[in-house]
This record gives sequence, structure tokens and C-alpha cells, in this order.
Amino acid sequence: MGTKWHLVEKELVLVEQQLQQIINKGGPEVQEVGSYVLDGKGKRIRPALFLTAVYRSGKDLQGFVDVATAFELIHTASLLHDDVIDQASFRRSRDTVNVQWNNKIAVLTGDYFLSQALKILVKYGLWDLLAITVAVVENMAEGELQQAFARVTLSDLEKLYLQWIGKKSAAFFSGCCQAGSILRRDSHEMQNLWFEFGFNIGMAFQLIDDMLDYSKAGEDTGKPLYSDLKNRVITLPLIRSISDPRDKELISKYMQTDKINEEDLEKVATLVRNGEGLSYTGQKAAEYIERALAVLDKMIGFDREKEEMLRRWTEEMLEISKR
Repeated sequence: MGTKWHLVEKELVLVEQQLQQIINKGGPEVQEVGSYVLDGKGKRIRPALFLTAVYRSGKDLQGFVDVATAFELIHTASLLHDDVIDQASFRRSRDTVNVQWNNKIAVLTGDYFLSQALKILVKYGLWDLLAITVAVVENMAEGELQQAFARVTLSDLEKLYLQWIGKKSAAFFSGCCQAGSILRRDSHEMQNLWFEFGFNIGMAFQLIDDMLDYSKAGEDTGKPLYSDLKNRVITLPLIRSISDPRDKELISKYMQTDKINEEDLEKVATLVRNGEGLSYTGQKAAEYIERALAVLDKMIGFDREKEEMLRRWTEEMLEISKR
């Protein structure tokens, strides 16, 4: 959390407490696995974005904490499912649930978290909010499926990749922003601007995450080196590293083998690090960040403190994209 979300920091603490309360109300099995999941604290960006969108100077935000909690529950559920799909063994500097227990426990815990999120949203009874949430989950599933079926031999791979991350990541960011704007009773124009801001920042966030897969700096955020590569996830740094048929052959061979060959892994990683893939991905991320900043400029009558906080956070991301 930190001071970067200082306007909603108090509410983010309440989100943590509510997450813990939901775990405590479950049976001993839910408590055991759920407590382990919550101990590996994430960045809580999605609830922070939602709370920032709904924020109004001098107004109490406590009534919106449960919706913010629902968004974090959906995100956590998606991570638990992703780790099973990717056969990942490490997240946020420790063993994943599927390693600590097994795949079955990880999937069922994810389902439980998702059910608790829906329970909160149904209580609100707002169709717009439910529609946004359904679209977020639908997009995530579609994006993951499309990426799972992809092969490096496909044409238009970069275009396809941008569609996948638009569904997998950016749609969630835009949904959180749009939901906050709707609950704040903004005009339709303002709601659309929030959606646009969230989408662009979500695209940049995923692009930077994909860059960090090839950097030791990624380990500071809890992402082990080459985790995407080890899980055979096709990302932009990899796509942009295919410059001749031999490269394509090496990458294709690596991506299709069942068992990781460390020598081939290192060859592909070196190919990516030495190519234009990482700098190109950083440039792409910077383009989306500039678009997000341009959207902030269009938000007339915006709370100044809120705008400054979002601008600072967005500019921090821009600095990372240029490393």
C-alpha cells in the first residue's frame, strides 16, 4: 500500500481487515489456506484504484470498502487458478498454494474466494456493478484461454498478445475504475474516461510485468526470474526476439517440450535479453502510460489531490518502463 495511495490508505487497511474476517468466518480448512494466501500480501492495486475513483474530498468511503474487498477477492481467486494452470511453484517470494498443498486445494480456495466476492456484490444489488464484474471475469478467462492455445508460429502474434493482455489484465483495471466512477454517480462521459484510464494503465502494468520476467528487479516484486518463460507463457519480449528462422525454431522447440531443459531455457532467455524485445516492451508500456496521463488531462472538475496522486503513481510506472 504505502503512501502512494495516501488518500485511501485508511480504507485499504479496512480491506485487509475485511479479507481476514472473511477467512475467519470460513471453516478450519478455509482458515488454514486463506491465512497462508493473505500472508503473502499483494500490492492491492485493484481495490486502491476503485477507492480512488470513488473518492470525494471530505466524504466517508467506509461504505465502499466491501466492494473494494470483492475486487481483491476476485484478483486473488484468479491468481490461485493461474498458478495451477501455469504449474507455477513460486509467488510473492514463497511457495504457491498448489505446491504447499495441491492443485485441488488451490482451485477450490480460488472458487471460495470468488463466491465471497459475488456474495458482497449481490448484497449491493446494483446491476451495473454486477455486469462490470461478470465482464471482468469473462475477459480474464477468455484472455487466458486464448493465450494458452497460442503458438509462437502464429502470424500477427504481437497483435494477438495485446488482445490477450487487454482481456486478462487491462479489463480488470478499467472495471475497477469504472465501478468507482459509477458508484460516485459521475456523468457517463466521466465514467468512460475512468474506464479509458484504467485500461491504459492496466496495459502498461502487464507490459512492465512481462519485462520484469527477464530482470532481477522482478524478484523485488515477488516474481521469480523467468517465471513466464518457465511456464511457457508467450509475452511481448519473447515475440519481439524472433528475428530470424533459427530464433523461431529454438523458441518453438523450447515452448513445445514438456520438461524444462535448463540449457535451452538459458539460450532463449539470452536471446531475449540481447535482442530488442525488452526495450520495445518498455516503449510500448510508455505509450500506454502517456495515453493514461492524457486521459487524466481530460478529466475536468477532478479532485486536485486525487489527480496528483494518480499522476505520481502513473509517472512512477513510466520510470520503471524506461529502465
